[in-house]
This record gives sequence, C-alpha cells and structure tokens, in this order.
Amino acid sequence: MIKLNTKIERMNIEAGKRILVTSDIHGYLSYFKKVLGKACFSDDDILFIVGDMIEKGPENLNTLRYVMELCKKGNVIPLIGNVDAYRLKLIYGLSEENVCGFYDYILSLRKWIGTSFYEELATECGYTINRPEDILLSKTDVIMHFEKEFKFLADLPTVVETQNYIFVHGGLREKKVSDNTDKSIFDLTKYDAFVENTPHIFDKYIIAGHWPVVLYGSDIPQMNPIVDRDKRIVSIDGGCGVKKDGQLNLLIIPDINCSVKEFSHISYDEIPAVYALETQNPSADSVYISWINREIKILEKGEEFSYIEHVKSGRRLHIPNSHLRNDTEAFDYTDYVLPVNIGDKLSVISQNPKGYIVKKDGVVGWYCGKISAM
Repeated sequence: MIKLNTKIERMNIEAGKRILVTSDIHGYLSYFKKVLGKACFSDDDILFIVGDMIEKGPENLNTLRYVMELCKKGNVIPLIGNVDAYRLKLIYGLSEENVCGFYDYILSLRKWIGTSFYEELATECGYTINRPEDILLSKTDVIMHFEKEFKFLADLPTVVETQNYIFVHGGLREKKVSDNTDKSIFDLTKYDAFVENTPHIFDKYIIAGHWPVVLYGSDIPQMNPIVDRDKRIVSIDGGCGVKKDGQLNLLIIPDINCSVKEFSHISYDEIPAVYALETQNPSADSVYISWINREIKILEKGEEFSYIEHVKSGRRLHIPNSHLRNDTEAFDYTDYVLPVNIGDKLSVISQNPKGYIVKKDGVVGWYCGKISAM
C-alpha cells in the first residue's frame, strides 16, 4: 500500500537559471509539449510542474510517463496535486462499496473526453471496462503493472521552498512553511480560492495552481496568471482540461533573484483562431457567470437566447441557451464586449446569430464584427 504523506522539500536554485512553472496539465500532453516549445525550454532551465498532471484529458498515462522521462535530466521538479493524490488513494482503496461511484465517474469522463486515467491503465493491462466488476477484476494487475508510475506520484513533494519562491499545488494553510508539516497532503493540494481565502501575508511569493484563475473574476473572464502583491501569491491555473475556453499557462521567472515585476507568461490552447476585420470598443459594465455563482432565474425562454436574472449580481441579461444547464443554473458565460482592433487574433469559442464568443490574449468576451481565416 502506498502512503500519501506531506513532503516539504527545500532547494537552492543557481542564479542565472531561468525558471518555468506550469500546473494542471490534466492529461493534455500536446498542450504541455507545445507550451514548452514556445518557451524554448532547454536543459539550462528549471521547470516546476505544480501538480495535477493527470485526469480530465486525452493522454493521461502518456503525460505521466513523459514527465517521468523529463525528470531524468534533473532540471524538472514535479509536485503532487490533489487529483494525482486522489486518484492514487482511490485506486488502492477500490472496493465493492465505492466501485459503482467510480464507474459512474469513468463513464462521465468517457463521455466528456473519451477516456480516463484508470481506463488507460486497465487497457494497457488487457482489460475493458464495461461494468463496475471489471474495475475490481483489473485492480490487482493494474497496481502491480504500474508500480513504478504509482511510486513516482506518491514520492512527489507537496511543497518546494526555494530562496525566494514557494511552490505548492493548492496553497499553504499556515504562514511558515515548517508549520504546514502536520497538514494532510489534501489540505495543501486542495485549497479552493487560495488567494481569497488565506488570511496570511506570506514572506515569500507562493506559486500555486489548482484553482482556475478565471474563477477569481466576477465581471471579465480571463485565464492568464494573476499576481496578488498584497498577499504575495501567484496563481497560474489557466483552466486547461476543465474549461472549454481554458489554456495551459507557463509562468516565466527570468532568475531566482528577479523582481515579480519581471515575470512573464506564455500559454497554449487549440481553439481555432481567426483575424478580426473590424474595430470594436469594449463594454463598460459586464458580468461573468461561473460555476461558483451559477444560480439564475429564467424570465423569458427563447429558442436560441433566454432572458435571465443572475441571482448573485442581480443583473438581467440575455444568454445563449447553450450556456444554460437547466432552468436554475448557467455558467461559463459573460456579456463582456472585448476591445478589438483590425488584425487582432481571436480564438473562436462559439458562434451564434449575435456574433462570436472569443478569447483574445487570454480574455474572453463577445466580438460582433467580421472575421477572416488565418
């Protein structure tokens, strides 16, 4: 049985080394490779992967093995995320009592993305998962066959502290790193809305993933890393694998001794892109409806659009029916109108009779002009 214990490691990074940081790859291996390529990642760089390498994507096992291969050169430091840890815990703890719920989860992922981490493991061992019993039948062989991969995940650090920065998937519960030693691995990997909920002002910048940065906004949805200079937190999860309009972010720290003002980032997604052919001014007032504030009231139901009241903000607006979950919930929608210039690159998320919902430089909103293919 693999034990999942909190592991806090400390390391010094040589001055002059570029530090790259990503998180929440969630099995999107092509995104991971492409974003490293955009950054010209080399053996001279240090790469931190701040957890959640697997699940919710199309290549979970391949992603894990690719990270394991990268680690052989000594300049790649992965940390464990809550999904990584939960998956290990569940696999070893599979029983007749919980297998039906796990089977339903596998079916939901199969419908959503076409595969799941466990399904990939079972397939390599020669099993097909068509019923809950197939999971229990495959469990022993899966654990034996993937002993190396599971040990790799279980041995990952929970927190890595360097001279000026601290890396953790979710967040620190206590201000001093050493005071988090007795916290469970899930306390530190699953800290929802860390930037908002922590009461601490940290001595070093904490670089965390887990919570998609878009969920921190209430008016304009944006996926780029955010820096809270008051609490000294950098949140980098771009929603890869969990948001239709998400992206994989890569934070770039030029040097271990540099100022946070010198940070930059690049990102990657595979949303089809076009060029804007018309100028558009931004809207002055907008609302973003996400899954954490998704309650609505339908005032008038239409064929393609419905007129709703957003409960949290009190705003009344028209919303495409494609963004309604049911008569009481909607999410991942904004009425924000983007500022656009002729020639701007826009990633088209969806189209309807009123225009396009697009992403520009990591920010999502409406564009109602003409477009041309790239």
